[in-house]
Formats: sequence, C-alpha cells, structure tokens
Amino acid sequence: MDFSKLDQNEKLAVYGASAVVLAGLISTWGGLLWLAILAAVGMLAVVLLPQISNGTSLPGSQGTLMAALGFVALGAGLIEVLRYLGFIGSTLGSLNTIAFIVAVIGAAIMAYAGWREIQMEGGKWVFGRRAGAASAPAPASRAESANPPPSDVDEHRSPEA
Repeated sequence: MDFSKLDQNEKLAVYGASAVVLAGLISTWGGLLWLAILAAVGMLAVVLLPQISNGTSLPGSQGTLMAALGFVALGAGLIEVLRYLGFIGSTLGSLNTIAFIVAVIGAAIMAYAGWREIQMEGGKWVFGRRAGAASAPAPASRAESANPPPSDVDEHRSPEA
C-alpha cells in the first residue's frame, strides 16, 4: 500500500478516520460514538480497498461513499456532544474527554474530505452500479434489424361483422 498514490482528500479522510478509530476506542464514551467508529472503518475501506485489491469495484462513486460515511460519523459525534455537553465542560481536562473531542474532530475531517471529494466528482451522489459499469447490450446484426419484430395484432384476420 502506497500512501503517495492517494490524493489530498483521500489522505485527509485516512487521517480523520484513523483519529476517529483510535480516539473513539481510547475514549470510554459510548452511545453513538460506535457508529462513528464503524463509519471510520468503512471510510478506510473505501479509500484503501481500491489500492489493495485492483479488481474490486465500489458500490457507488468514491466521493459519494466518502461523503456519506463522513456525514454519518459527524452526525453520530455531534449527537454525543449534545448529549454530554454539560459533562464535557466539567471534565474537559480528562484523557477520556480529550479523546472523545479528538474523535469528533476526526469525524468532522472525514465529512469535510468526503464533501471535497464529491465536489471534485461533479457534486452528484451516485449509489449503486455506475452507468459506465453496466454491460452494454450486444449490437443487432443487419439481418435482425431488416426484419421487423412480430406484432401483437393479427393483420390477416378478417373483420368480424
């Protein structure tokens, strides 16, 4: 795995996801922070999997997946911040609180990197199979195109009176 092949947004996403995973596991804050950790692991997979396994195709564009996972992680982190806002203020100096804040900042970095990546791809959210990845239908031969397909209407039937 060669980090020099990653572009700026992918490197930013890897740094943010690594911060979320490490600080989220060090922190003893539970709740939705586990969702942010899972989204960070997904972000690492989206960014690093195409480099590790060349034949693997992602289920959507890389920018869409990065932005979606970043926003999930950021949302989970912000909900946890709102839940414990008073407690965070009273215990700001503890290691667990600092690790929690680092995890939320890492989630924000993931969301920012995903947003920049999707803007580089044209700003369109693409989930599922890409249009270019679908197999094109085989072209019709000249013999098939010369004969029209059979119709549902029987032209040879005599009109009923």
